Amino acid sequence: MLYSIGFFIFSLIYLPVLIFKGKLHAEFGERFAMFDKMKERQLLSSKGRIWIQAVSVGEVALCKGLVSALKEKFPDRDIVISTITKAGNDLAKKIFSKDVVIIYFPLDFLFLVKKTVNIVKPSLYIMIETEVWPNLLRELSSRNIPSALINGRISDRSIGKYRLARPFLKRVLGRINIFCMQDTVDADRVLELGAPADKIKVTGNMKFDQDTPANIKDPDCIRASFGLREDEDLFVAGSTHEGEEEIILEVYKKLSGDFPSLRLLIAPRHINRVAEIEKVIKNAGLESARVSKLNESRLSAEAKGESALAKEEITNHESRILILDTIGHLNDAYSIGTVVFIGGSLVRHGGHNPIEPAFFSKPILFGLYMFNFKYITNAFLKNKAAIQVFGKEDLYEKLRLLLNDANIRNTLGQSAKKVVVENRGATQRNIAQITGILR
Repeated sequence: MLYSIGFFIFSLIYLPVLIFKGKLHAEFGERFAMFDKMKERQLLSSKGRIWIQAVSVGEVALCKGLVSALKEKFPDRDIVISTITKAGNDLAKKIFSKDVVIIYFPLDFLFLVKKTVNIVKPSLYIMIETEVWPNLLRELSSRNIPSALINGRISDRSIGKYRLARPFLKRVLGRINIFCMQDTVDADRVLELGAPADKIKVTGNMKFDQDTPANIKDPDCIRASFGLREDEDLFVAGSTHEGEEEIILEVYKKLSGDFPSLRLLIAPRHINRVAEIEKVIKNAGLESARVSKLNESRLSAEAKGESALAKEEITNHESRILILDTIGHLNDAYSIGTVVFIGGSLVRHGGHNPIEPAFFSKPILFGLYMFNFKYITNAFLKNKAAIQVFGKEDLYEKLRLLLNDANIRNTLGQSAKKVVVENRGATQRNIAQITGILR
């Protein structure tokens, strides 16, 4: 009861904020269990679905391998994927074929989750990482519909808050049938919060199971789309956040004296920051170019049959700094990068996933603040597969070292790829646990 009252108060604040930020969209009604007629018919046409809740982009990306494994194991089961963010929903629609139904997760009011469960009719509910919604779990439990938490983790930042609510969480967690946690630390934490010991398993991190993107283009094509010459090196700063670009630019300015062929590509985590980053670059006395504009110019020159000299002018533009202003092309940048820095780690954001550049055997650096990827970070550092830097000066020194020595870069990159390969298998281990509760 107290949870429902608190969630109602939160919603009264949450909805006006969404309106103010312009985040309402055409399908927002699905959060109130209101589906258009076509989708409702599609949902009602099947029983025994597997329902996967993936809150946003990161969790949706994990679903690719998971859905394939589920379809192989349970070919007669349809699948529903729900998200909370629009970015996650858009990505799910892009990745999955028509036989996977994509919806928005209902607000966790009992009357709304009842209605959604009636429409979806799941035989199993899967939560990814820490997506625990009390009223939905209560409803599923009352109908004897099993639920599984997979790729479970509880961060250093979250555990203190969760401890305050332990009596309430113990009751909620008791409704979950299996907990597939990333490592022993996460397993110990969920046990401390009240999860039954016999339901807790350590199955590893599914992020290691993500495949190398199948649509990676030829390196020469990617370099051309980024306006890079054959003799130029590329420093990729991926998924950067506010406060990091200034540091990276200072380091790059210092490096460019010794490495005149070095280019910098900044890929902000949030595309809506591109104009802000352009101002930061201009204030630093530097020029920048948006990758999308360079690519448009190149394609236009090709379509018009312009001379090789005209195309060369596009490649030899004055801007030594590129801004990746399109979604879905960061892996392209990683695939041609000379060195890669993982953003969100020089500021207290918690870092981002270093596995993506590791797929391409790239030398990886990140800052001190990688607490959102603690298990993965420890795996890389333990195996000397990445370099952790302690601030601006250390970032400069380590980059200088890597740029000066191709052998060190190759060794670091090969170690990174090895860590990924050796830590695979979590998805299949999770499928084995899911199979147990379904039977």
